[in-house]
Amino acid sequence: MSNYYEALTRLRQDEDPRAAESSVLSVRDGVKALVPVPTLGQVPAAMARAGAIRNLSERLAPLAVVEGTTRVLVTGCRPGDGASTVATALAIDLSQRLGLRTMLVDAHLRHPALHRLLQSPNKRPSELLLDGALQMRATAWPRLELATCCLSSSDSQGQLIEQFEGLLGTYSAVIADLGVIRLDARMLPLARRDDPIVAVVRQGHTERHELATTAAALRAASRPIAGVILNDATDPVAKPLRRLLG
Repeated sequence: MSNYYEALTRLRQDEDPRAAESSVLSVRDGVKALVPVPTLGQVPAAMARAGAIRNLSERLAPLAVVEGTTRVLVTGCRPGDGASTVATALAIDLSQRLGLRTMLVDAHLRHPALHRLLQSPNKRPSELLLDGALQMRATAWPRLELATCCLSSSDSQGQLIEQFEGLLGTYSAVIADLGVIRLDARMLPLARRDDPIVAVVRQGHTERHELATTAAALRAASRPIAGVILNDATDPVAKPLRRLLG
């Protein structure tokens, strides 16, 4: 995933040739060039084109057809690993390229962020389809809906799980962002024993002991990690700024 900034640049140019209007001027080796500054909502769409995301979604699609639905949960080992972005990118690829009706679940109770990653360009709040412990909203992406977990009391967790299980039959794919599970495991009951849990680690950011603690915590709860995604991408905003200053 180290090339997602380059993929983002291509995506902006393909969708809007006027993308240079939101660029900064960079001077390097005496050559002036416009470097586009990406917005937060553009990053998941660009990452959805990454080979690692597409390979994973193509492995999940047959399960959705055979079993009627497939469920994948994504966790970070440390805040800032990129688990929310990976979960969103996977949901976008499943719903848009592979045509599966997909529910993206924001189960990151400490710092929910998926609503910002899927925010419409006009920044207007999307239509609320279901209210309660589990809030459902439509998104600008066809076949993709966002569910946000909202716990207000100890009783609301049971209500949330009940609402969640009742909706599963209407979706071919369910992708859940658990946040950093070793710091907050309240939404771990969303994972069944056989559901794959993918851990995201970020090169130069995640410590080895944080990955080990995450794996041990999930193993103790009989929910072992099914795989690890290495996020070695650089900051998409800091990179053009470094070019500008350099």
